[in-house]
Amino acid sequence: FFDEARVLVKARAVDRARARDGQLGELAGLPFAVKDQMDVAGYPTTAGNGALKGHIPKQTAKVAQTMIDAGAIVFAKTNCSDMVGSGGLYVQGATTNNAWFGTARNPYDPARTPGGSSGGNGTVLGAGIVPAAIGEDSGGSVRFPAAASGVAGLRPSTHTPENMAAGTIVRKRYSGHGMVPLANVVDTWGPMARTVADVAFLDAVITGEPVPEVSIKGVRIGIPRSDYWELDVVDPKVQRVTEEAFAKLKEAGAELIEIDLKALLALNQGARLGARLPITSFEDWLTQNIPGVTMEDVLERQGVWLCKPTPRSEPSMKERVRILNESARVYADVFTSNNLIAIAFPTIPFPAPLINVNGDTPGQRILINGKLVDELDAIITNLFSGPRFGAPGLSFPSGMTDGLPVSMEFDGLPGDDSRILGLGIAAEKIIGGIPSPALRHVPI
Repeated sequence: FFDEARVLVKARAVDRARARDGQLGELAGLPFAVKDQMDVAGYPTTAGNGALKGHIPKQTAKVAQTMIDAGAIVFAKTNCSDMVGSGGLYVQGATTNNAWFGTARNPYDPARTPGGSSGGNGTVLGAGIVPAAIGEDSGGSVRFPAAASGVAGLRPSTHTPENMAAGTIVRKRYSGHGMVPLANVVDTWGPMARTVADVAFLDAVITGEPVPEVSIKGVRIGIPRSDYWELDVVDPKVQRVTEEAFAKLKEAGAELIEIDLKALLALNQGARLGARLPITSFEDWLTQNIPGVTMEDVLERQGVWLCKPTPRSEPSMKERVRILNESARVYADVFTSNNLIAIAFPTIPFPAPLINVNGDTPGQRILINGKLVDELDAIITNLFSGPRFGAPGLSFPSGMTDGLPVSMEFDGLPGDDSRILGLGIAAEKIIGGIPSPALRHVPI
């Protein structure tokens, strides 16, 4: 959704303030995009579902409001996956192949996905339409679009050692205010931009926490040991680009320590630990915010909802917290026992997949290394565990293969977001950037 008149009014106000030497905020005049899951007063928030087009919130999400208060301008609401009709259950949650509003396309190859679920952000950032955006990440929805579209994105921490010691998960680095559908224990807003330095700048404005300068020399970074590269979903060309980036970091003085990444990935307990609040909670939200819209309307294009009851019993919230905390403890032990600042790996171990022109279906498969594999499982291979540890995850470009971006992810200890951003800035300078896409018109 783009309101040209509204954007011009805001931009001209900044110009007038600058002309009269008025006091300007840190983000004065910065246009930024917002995933259409985030409330912005006066704009519809559909969460990618056409039945919600009548929902026009009166309040702006706190994260966006902080940027607006610093002078930034909401440029547009961007397309995303259907966050209430399918969410992350089916592959559409990771491709932004939206049955209601159409397909978001990769700026490097419009036949390919820009990632999801914050795919519209990836498209407009990679295409150079805006310099900044806010997405949402539960299991990769900021990091995958960033990786596929050749930009940078941060998934902030969702719990910290202080929470874990108390046996609860209540504090997130970013407020979840203004999120549709209702936020869960691993959902978080996350900044996206063309460079890590820009992402760090946005994070500092949003949180008030400065990003320290980090020297690569002597920094200990965990990298996958050889058995990780044997996974079916790892493209050899992505491996080559990633290992070339590792070599640049090592040459600059980083100490690269091989770790058992496969064991960390195996700690993922599955989507149910991050399952949204019960379906009745969202039905109550519909009644309060869009009277007359029913779950049947919401499910029209998909037929199943992420939180639809299943025959299996779900763990209680207390048990979820226990499992999440135990996984986080094992994760933290890898850092402390190896004296690591971060672990590094390819954000996605293969290039952005082609868009399914016939629409996504549950269990659809793609060809990697001559083998058909489940597309969604392949996409979330490296993305799904970090949120269960409460860890910050930073994705940024590390090279190209066959004209498509390859990206690296740094994951850190919960609460260590600023240092991970500082490390990312240093690594970005050493590894170097990637070329901009050669944009071309695609008929709709």
